[in-house]
Amino acid sequence: MLRNSQKIVTSLLLIFSTLLLGSCGGGASTGQISEDANATILNLLDASLQGGSLTKLPEGSDAISMASFWEKQTLTGFSKVGFLKGYAYQDFPNLTITASATGNTSDGKSTVFLITHPEHNAQTGDIVTVTGLSKDLFGIPFKYLNSTFEISRRDANAYFVTIPYLSKSRETFSFNANLYYKLKECEGVQTVKQTPAVTTSPATFFDGLEARVATNTVENSVTNCSPTLRSFTTYKYFAINNPKYGASLRYPFIGQKVDGGDFATLDKTFDLPTSAVQSGDKGSIGVMKFYKSSAKTVFLGSSLLSFEILKYTTNSVFISILTVTYNDNNSLVSTMTEVYGRDPTVDKDYKLIRTTVKYNNPRRNEVVIE
Repeated sequence: MLRNSQKIVTSLLLIFSTLLLGSCGGGASTGQISEDANATILNLLDASLQGGSLTKLPEGSDAISMASFWEKQTLTGFSKVGFLKGYAYQDFPNLTITASATGNTSDGKSTVFLITHPEHNAQTGDIVTVTGLSKDLFGIPFKYLNSTFEISRRDANAYFVTIPYLSKSRETFSFNANLYYKLKECEGVQTVKQTPAVTTSPATFFDGLEARVATNTVENSVTNCSPTLRSFTTYKYFAINNPKYGASLRYPFIGQKVDGGDFATLDKTFDLPTSAVQSGDKGSIGVMKFYKSSAKTVFLGSSLLSFEILKYTTNSVFISILTVTYNDNNSLVSTMTEVYGRDPTVDKDYKLIRTTVKYNNPRRNEVVIE
């Protein structure tokens, strides 16, 4: 079942042509992947995003020079392999639904309910969030009903959810509620490799600047999406000498060319802080403009690039790179967030642990790579 996801892989590839930083993640350096390779640091990331207390993360005064981080990646290249999962969201506000209490779980702590929702489009493992209930049902306080649940599909018109509250009721109720579905559409593996950026003979010039050149290849192999396999190559260019007067960042990114695809150039000088950054620091990196070709006669859109050292940590444990992309009419197309993490007790270097791309389309497609 494609579930309206035919174009998601093609769109994903176009967005990932803007990928800027890179590092090992998910066992990338060996070419092997593991579903839980970064489980610990990802759990800490989720706690950080929720503003939780990261008691498991060692205290420290860790700070990072993003300029040094950038230079190392530019000169040495990188490879990474990650699991790819694609989602879509579907909302049903103020929907009249029927729920029946069918039994209790074996531990006697929860109650299983059958939710009747014709043509709900969900599969087992999908997520539904319920809101809008203001009174108790089945003897269960409504705060337990207004929550997020994993779906166990019965058929196209009904599914089971488990509510963590014991009820002896076996009644059936009809009521109005808001149902918000998170539907899994794609899954697979993404492999990204970037060669070291090197000088060429004869010298390569990009927008009038002598440049080092790196080759970036991306390959997606997925199921439940079309096409199931897609790869592309992007040539990336880095200035040998920083064109910004007084700037000390070495090898700033100046543009790229997708093989058989679009051409992109930095509208403003690419920049990263040269001093060490700490938790909570943020700033702009640059603006990348996309054209149909190097002639720059057909404008396709732009991406705003920025960084943030995620807060709620005692040090610079998580680096977030944000790419917000707009089309030629300045309408939002997508938002890509790359997060680099390092557990000081385990990791020597920062590594890319999660990439999330959110699309501004009717189904609000989302792709997560870990």
